[in-house]
Amino acid sequence: MEKKVLLAVDDSVHSKQTVQYAARVSLAAKDVAYTLLNVEALIPRTLAAAAETDPQVRAKISQLVRKNTEAARYAVEALKDLMVHEGVPKSRIEMVTEPMQVGMAKDILNRAEQGPYDAIVLARRALTPSRDFFIGTTAAKVVEHAIKIPVWIVAGEDMSMKMLLAVDGSENFLRDVEHLIHMVGAHPDLRLTLFHVAPHLRHYYSVDFEIENPQLQQVLERENKRLMEAFYEAARQRFEMAGLKKSQIKIKTSTRSHDVSTAILGEAKTGQYGTVVVGRRGERDAFFTGRIAMRLVQKVTNQTLWVVP
Repeated sequence: MEKKVLLAVDDSVHSKQTVQYAARVSLAAKDVAYTLLNVEALIPRTLAAAAETDPQVRAKISQLVRKNTEAARYAVEALKDLMVHEGVPKSRIEMVTEPMQVGMAKDILNRAEQGPYDAIVLARRALTPSRDFFIGTTAAKVVEHAIKIPVWIVAGEDMSMKMLLAVDGSENFLRDVEHLIHMVGAHPDLRLTLFHVAPHLRHYYSVDFEIENPQLQQVLERENKRLMEAFYEAARQRFEMAGLKKSQIKIKTSTRSHDVSTAILGEAKTGQYGTVVVGRRGERDAFFTGRIAMRLVQKVTNQTLWVVP
């Protein structure tokens, strides 16, 4: 079955890193098609209004639009050549340049929903005249509103296939496993760590509540162990069917963290992963809620971050 990836790009070095990452990480996946999307800058309404009555302004704006369109096409063509150099067939790459309609994030989301696409890929930094397009604002908006589509936020030059997948044992996180398998395939360089933050009552209530209820904490630990054993077996079967070797997968558990996102950030840093994968929702939405995913969007700055619905 064909997989479709939407890459929001411009003419910056960050977009070059984005297309290189997307090409390399999906190298072993089959039937992947890519769309390079450049959303051209919007002409301010005040200038557009002035152009309606002033021929000179209208001519200047027309010249600007042509210049922007030519630059966008040149940038996208250069990125297509880069993807071909990375081993992607030309026939699998679509180029799209279009004027902004509503807003950068909304236009990206609209295109993604029309696809439909299996992932939206964008750089953490780049685009727009101020060159800070994807620093927090647009990337966060895309993640926040891409309810049904995974989003990959690419940061830096690290193309390592060492990946951290945060899991809590719920069925929601089996979807994360399936998305990773779907998009990465049996990549020979993949080194995947399934990272689990052991639950504490403090994650649900408060530290004091946990201290006052040691028996409930023991029950939580016991049931979590049972849940995780079942989860790891289900994940193992999926990895095996995908052609991944047992030596490519390892399991790691954090038992002391007072905060889930802090534990993920700590492991991502110390483990020097190239990619961090986190789900938007977890078991009863308790661990990996949208709030935690959004915190990781802001805090994970040295690795590519996948947020999977």
